[in-house]
Amino acid sequence: MGRRLLVLVVIAVTAASVGLTVPAAAAVTLHADGTGSVGREDVLRAVGWGNDRLLTSAAELDLVAETVTVATAAWECVQESTGAVAVQERRTTTTVRAALVTAVQRSSVTGAVTGFELRGFAEDAVAVTVVEGPALDACPGDEGEGAAWSRVPRSTERARTHEGPALDVVHEGVAHRVPSTQNAAA
Repeated sequence: MGRRLLVLVVIAVTAASVGLTVPAAAAVTLHADGTGSVGREDVLRAVGWGNDRLLTSAAELDLVAETVTVATAAWECVQESTGAVAVQERRTTTTVRAALVTAVQRSSVTGAVTGFELRGFAEDAVAVTVVEGPALDACPGDEGEGAAWSRVPRSTERARTHEGPALDVVHEGVAHRVPSTQNAAA
């Protein structure tokens, strides 16, 4: 019984030490210029594959960087005859997606995929812009009330938020988001 317990302890310690070699956090680094690296485990989790499938199908994967910028503006308009104030808002969301040039990294001993090296952007990015709201600094038109509106001077406030770049692994047209650490260094 004592010997059996010792064998189980050795197995448990060995399993624990192997588990410690796998990073707990995402092994992804994506720089603003499209360079960086993606670890094998992050790709496996993103697409839901096992090691064998990744070994045979790594070349089928595309890596795509996505950046989202949202610009907002708000301003006040006053109805000249009543003094009523209306707040106007405009939101512009621009999503930019760019394919990345990648190289599959493999173990020199086993040939297993160990990750992907990101070497920069592959081609021109595709940008989609969606605008919501009235033209910038526009006021409501005459809505049958017989009174004109005008913009309140110096009332325009602007804000901009920027997210990304984020990383997607794309397989057969389906994008799978991969958590990443963004670095500003180019």
